[in-house]
Amino acid sequence: MTPLPPAYFGLEPAAVWQHFGALNHIPRPSGREDAARAYVQNLAQNHGATWQTDARGNLVVRVAARGARPDAPIVVMQSHLDMVCQKRPDVTHDFNLDPILPRRDGDKIFASGTTLGADNGIGAAIMLAILTNPPARHGPLELLFTVEEETGLLGAAHLDGELVRGRLLVNLDSEEGNEITVGCAGGATTNLFLPVEREKVATGFPIISIAITGLAGGHSGIQIGENLGNAIKILGQILDAGSEDCPDLRLISLDGGTAHNAIPRDANAVVCVPPEQIGAFDAAFARISGEIEAKWRAFEPDLRLECEEVGVPGSLFPLSARHTAQVAGLVRDLPHGVAKMSARFEGKVQTSSNLAEVHGELDSEEITFSVSNRSFVADELHEMQQKVADLGRATGARIEARDGYPGWEPRGDSPLLHTAMRAFESVMGKAPHIEVVHAGLECGLLCEKLPDLDAVSFGPLIRGAHTPEEWVSIPSTAENFAVLNALLKRLG
Repeated sequence: MTPLPPAYFGLEPAAVWQHFGALNHIPRPSGREDAARAYVQNLAQNHGATWQTDARGNLVVRVAARGARPDAPIVVMQSHLDMVCQKRPDVTHDFNLDPILPRRDGDKIFASGTTLGADNGIGAAIMLAILTNPPARHGPLELLFTVEEETGLLGAAHLDGELVRGRLLVNLDSEEGNEITVGCAGGATTNLFLPVEREKVATGFPIISIAITGLAGGHSGIQIGENLGNAIKILGQILDAGSEDCPDLRLISLDGGTAHNAIPRDANAVVCVPPEQIGAFDAAFARISGEIEAKWRAFEPDLRLECEEVGVPGSLFPLSARHTAQVAGLVRDLPHGVAKMSARFEGKVQTSSNLAEVHGELDSEEITFSVSNRSFVADELHEMQQKVADLGRATGARIEARDGYPGWEPRGDSPLLHTAMRAFESVMGKAPHIEVVHAGLECGLLCEKLPDLDAVSFGPLIRGAHTPEEWVSIPSTAENFAVLNALLKRLG
């Protein structure tokens, strides 16, 4: 057993934090879940359970009933094994090799400058605690661990339906603590690949580095309606202002964002301008940075805008004037933020976009853009994808519309929901909130794969998912574990 990190000493339920600590110790970015899966398989074998995997690497662990009535239904509990890998720029961390280093602050668990992986490691740990420390009574269980959730719900999309026999699903990938989720938005990502030409410019053009850092970032679905800056969009404002006052500005490289489902925290560009326009550029940067500061300072207190002359090369091959304008135009025009609020679900975002990534290296002949869209309405999701594709085609970009995932429609009459509500009330002393979420949950895909599936989703309070500020609540984890135990007892 992996030694328990000090951050978890004395926490209850002890089994949950033991397993979460073990998962923290195992690198598990999307597509590299082998070691985490092996950890689960080992536990299953050591506790008398059986397991089975499908071709994609999804894993189900089958646990025999304990003290249950003969007709107790199979209950499927489900979490994903992978995590979003984000870190602060000043932190050295290899997510393929290094363990997550947890720290405790009051009643919260954080990581040390990286994502914590409570999304969805805490759900997986709760399931494993049920396996190793089972409640006094429960029916037959199937513990379903999916893979590659954070890269587009790919594990669930390729799940072999024969792997799962139960038709009552408890997804443990929600983040509100006192809520039961009964529906979610669908989502899809569109990538643009813009071919660019480079031209040699005269000797003596100064090179200028522009950096946007320190933004909070956030979950591109759950937090898209909050006042969170997008580093790529802010960089685009600076490029626009610089180009207006310096018509001969040329873009050399740009880079921003690291994941389709995270609001970009950092972005940078390298440009060059003729020596006689450097003063005008400096003035434009001072003007626009002041406007950006005024807009964002109250919401993004750690925002930093940096502009530095980094050298004067003998020869240089920036983008042509036409392609500099096209790239800057796409950064400006590609949608980001809330497109429409829901009329059906008060206070919920219905349709949104996240300008998630842009990449173009110093010598690249192609600039890539990635935009993630979400919506509760399939037609609106398609319309947003079409808008992104049309903007790309207008510049000559190649379009790649990645396979999306469906929304999860709330079920009109859910016996499982009613039982879960009673379990919540018995533990919490009050009724839970019933909500839908503007984020992707695997329940939508699982409902397509498994006919007649009755599903609910809940989980401990998590904030800052997909950012290095991610934390999970210690007391909420204990409450949700108790709720799950109460639910299993009622269903058994």
